[in-house]
Amino acid sequence: MLAKVTIIGRPNVWKSSFFNMYTGHKIAIVADEEGTTRDISEYEYKDAEHNMTYIVSDSGWLDFSSKTDEIAIDIANRTQKAIKESDLLIWLIEYDRVTELDEQVLRVLRENKIKDIIVVANKADNEAKKMEAYSLAWFCEALDFFPVSVSHNDWIRELKDYVAKFLTSRWLNFEHEEVDDTYVKLAMVGRPNVGKSSLINAITGENRVMVKDMSGTTRDSIDTKFHFNDTNFVLIDTAWIRRISKVWVRNIEDWSVMRTERSITRADVVAVVIDGYDWIVHWDLTIINRALEENKWLVIVVNKWDKVLAKPGVDKEKMMNRYIEYLKSKVEFLPWVSVIFTSATDRKRVDEILESAANIKNERFKRVKTWIFNNFMEQVVYKHPPTGTRKAHSPKIYYWSQVDVNPPKFVLTVNNPWHFHFSYKRYLENRIRDNFWFFGTPIVIEYKWRGKTKDISK
Repeated sequence: MLAKVTIIGRPNVWKSSFFNMYTGHKIAIVADEEGTTRDISEYEYKDAEHNMTYIVSDSGWLDFSSKTDEIAIDIANRTQKAIKESDLLIWLIEYDRVTELDEQVLRVLRENKIKDIIVVANKADNEAKKMEAYSLAWFCEALDFFPVSVSHNDWIRELKDYVAKFLTSRWLNFEHEEVDDTYVKLAMVGRPNVGKSSLINAITGENRVMVKDMSGTTRDSIDTKFHFNDTNFVLIDTAWIRRISKVWVRNIEDWSVMRTERSITRADVVAVVIDGYDWIVHWDLTIINRALEENKWLVIVVNKWDKVLAKPGVDKEKMMNRYIEYLKSKVEFLPWVSVIFTSATDRKRVDEILESAANIKNERFKRVKTWIFNNFMEQVVYKHPPTGTRKAHSPKIYYWSQVDVNPPKFVLTVNNPWHFHFSYKRYLENRIRDNFWFFGTPIVIEYKWRGKTKDISK
């Protein structure tokens, strides 16, 4: 298991900016609003210079002063748990002052008997401020003290050298483990309050993501590696999607929209979570279409199914089939998409999401043998010859083959792509699925004519 280095500190000391600077990626959301970081964002940092890899974690704030704010209490408890699980802490303070909240952080560290701490005094962007920062070194009871400037990237390299030296001294200098094609990268996406975080907690078996019964509690994307039924997974949790016209420029939600789209791009399988109790809405369809534009493998997860079945007068035996028929009326490509009915709170059928994702991966990389596909296509074309357009009535297919996987791609060499009616592509796709399945993944079909290719997959 990789070593974990966690960044801690009171609110508004630029922890997320420091995290982004350290990792070299804009992962954590940065804003002037206090308490922007709510979940524990983690990044697998590869230190090429020292030939090691470790987890860098950006925590929330430690503030137990509120007795009524459930989110603040949850963040503090989550951060305290992260502290206990870490091999090294980087404690951020300001170079020129120690506040009551800083003293509260120190009390938490003392109570947990944490000694492996590096103190980083931020905003020390000139020599005078650096000298002033050292006057606070007595307060921190740390392994070492670094005055830094996040805005100027000053002393960050020296800090990384120290971290590498410390981890090596504890035999924690593990080499990088690549996320290769053996991993299934699964993204859970959906509109606010459909239960994404609860599903992730149910899948991973630990309370990694904040779960509250209100919209928009998840702001940061969190990647989690785990193993299930002989398959390696990377679970990509995403921030919520909002209507872009309602998002202010450089607002926190603006960051979240971009992060969600990036997560869809990064993923192999996109599990679109919808609220079964509220039925499907326009933005559920928008998210599905976004995944399809990226040619992603697709699973539809109907969550909160326990609430649906608890409605008075619901026929529990027929409700699932009725809901599938309802989805068919909303989503025309449903026949090749896996639909899973879950209850995150009861953990019912949650494992089916992972089983389906693993099966889709096999379908995505499946290749039909050429001779089998040739025999199949001869029968298909004989039974239903190509349909022409009004202006052209002589479409012909000379030969065909599967040329690629991930997603499956088929090329048909024809006399003229424009002679084919658009519906013939749908007919071919349906027959291919009837015989070779390819569930959960889009199929790309192209017409090839005189050395040119015409994409008819749209």
